[in-house]
Amino acid sequence: MKKKYLLLLLCVPLLVTGCGKVPELQNGQQVIVEVNGKQFTAEEFFDELKDDYGTSVLVNLVSNYIADQEITEESAEEAKERAQSEYDRMYAYYGSNWNQVLASNNYANGEQLLKDLENSYRQSLVLEQYIKTDVITEEEIQEYYDNDIFGDSSVRHILIIPEVDDDMDEDEEEEAKRKALEEATEIIETLQNSENLEEDFSEIAKDQSDDTGTASEGGLLENINSDSGLAEEFWEASKDLNVGEFTTEPIETEFGYHIIYKVSQKDKPALDEVRDTILDNLVEEVLSEDNASIIYWAGLREKYNMVIHDDIIKNNYEGTLKQYQ
Repeated sequence: MKKKYLLLLLCVPLLVTGCGKVPELQNGQQVIVEVNGKQFTAEEFFDELKDDYGTSVLVNLVSNYIADQEITEESAEEAKERAQSEYDRMYAYYGSNWNQVLASNNYANGEQLLKDLENSYRQSLVLEQYIKTDVITEEEIQEYYDNDIFGDSSVRHILIIPEVDDDMDEDEEEEAKRKALEEATEIIETLQNSENLEEDFSEIAKDQSDDTGTASEGGLLENINSDSGLAEEFWEASKDLNVGEFTTEPIETEFGYHIIYKVSQKDKPALDEVRDTILDNLVEEVLSEDNASIIYWAGLREKYNMVIHDDIIKNNYEGTLKQYQ
């Protein structure tokens, strides 16, 4: 999608750049260029362009129109801010080559690029809202709530990191992992004989955990949930624990081996309290699908009853959609 939009950015200025007074032939056709007396008309120019770029340009014009109808004042301001931020980032990155970059992409000035960036963000925000209101169902929202929403919990954990370095071969790395797993397993055996589990867990975390961010606090992680950015294996293990329980097998993540103890568990929030969060997460899931933006923008244009009358552009458009459906 990004490649297609870059192509679009390259060709849009060709069609929207203003010009002075244009001569006309007797039949009313506009002449846009003349070479050795040979005149090329706007109609000839359009016929050449539409097969290669016409579909992208036309669809983008329609999408911008729909975005103008659908966008809220808040989203419009967000799109403007995001476009300016991206523009500033690009400007800082290219530095002294900025004008050359603009020229090589057929931009007469930065204002044209900024406007295209803003239109792109406006389209993205409108598409997200369309998915929320017209694509995601109440059943999907309820299913996500039932299976993926939990009350915040607090846990303690002990992390054992295998002692590996870049100079180790594969066998040495495996041996380091084996030793770390063995250490974690021994800690679990010790905890299984504890008479004061949380206190002993906290002390072992302070002494042996390799997580420098939590070790001094006895491995404490407070108010965690599925959106806390934890390793998936860690979260899946912690959410299934009852308060006062700990994992009786080491939990392996990309960081090493964890032992997790659940300290507390809050009640699950009501659906209305987390509805917006659920929708945001479901939209992210939908848009992560292959070619999702192309497919769902087609649905939004269909909602607006888009009809293409030019056969070439219509065939190109429908042919492109078939490739992604």
